[in-house]
Amino acid sequence: MVDTTTAKLLSSIERLGDLLGAWLDLHLINIIAILIGAWLVRHFGATLLNRLLHSTIRPDLYPTKTDREKRIKTLNSLVGAVMRVGVYIIAAILIVGEINPSYTTALFASAGLIGVAVGFGAQSLIRDFVSGIFIITENQYRVGDIVDIGGVSGTVAEVTIRTTVLRDINGYVHHVPNGTITITTNRTIGYSGINEELLVDQSTDMNQLEHIISHIGEQLKAMPEFHEIIIEPPRVASVNGITPNGVSVRIGGRTTPGDAWKVKSEMYRLLRKELQKHKIKLGVPLVMPKTQAK
Repeated sequence: MVDTTTAKLLSSIERLGDLLGAWLDLHLINIIAILIGAWLVRHFGATLLNRLLHSTIRPDLYPTKTDREKRIKTLNSLVGAVMRVGVYIIAAILIVGEINPSYTTALFASAGLIGVAVGFGAQSLIRDFVSGIFIITENQYRVGDIVDIGGVSGTVAEVTIRTTVLRDINGYVHHVPNGTITITTNRTIGYSGINEELLVDQSTDMNQLEHIISHIGEQLKAMPEFHEIIIEPPRVASVNGITPNGVSVRIGGRTTPGDAWKVKSEMYRLLRKELQKHKIKLGVPLVMPKTQAK
């Protein structure tokens, strides 16, 4: 009795092994080929698309080479994400078809119901997706831009169809869902402005001050490190007002995107030296007295 049961069990295992071996002979190679093909498309497709973007995006459409590179990086991020998801979905469908063709038919038959369920359960995800498409196609900001989004300021590290990744000045990384973005301030698109206020003593000779600031602007423009990035050299743009504390003067200028802070740093270094040289005194800012707590 035991020998008969053991023989039947061994026979069943042998038949199962034969079936499994036959199935592997028919499908394993195909599944491996699908996985290898998906990896090749994912790896080399990204490189090909990157080269295609570089060759099709015309340089004359952008004011600077940096603007063009930012646009290419942003589009490459979007296309790469879409291609990655597409490759994974197609590979999964092909593998399911290899395991059992009837599973593929059932998968497509249930796709409508799954879509309805996902539509109700992932509305925020769909909103993020749609918002991401608009952000990228409208070129609101690019990888490398300095932006203010939802109370967070930082450099755009990555733009995907679902989130925007910012790295702030402390190195912290912030992931902002695209669907939650309502107002965006881009500090590095087109040009960056120099808009500084200088408060000088009322005894200051304004013509002399204007000449000093204009001369500093010319010096900055002549420097090799600033020659290409200064669009409009710093100058006295206006006199904003006269108060008992001094005369308020606005210094204005323009630089290439994201370079204003470097120019302002050097401008103030030179300005301090010139003000001391010509004995021009700064005004005293008005400090409001603190109210006593009751």
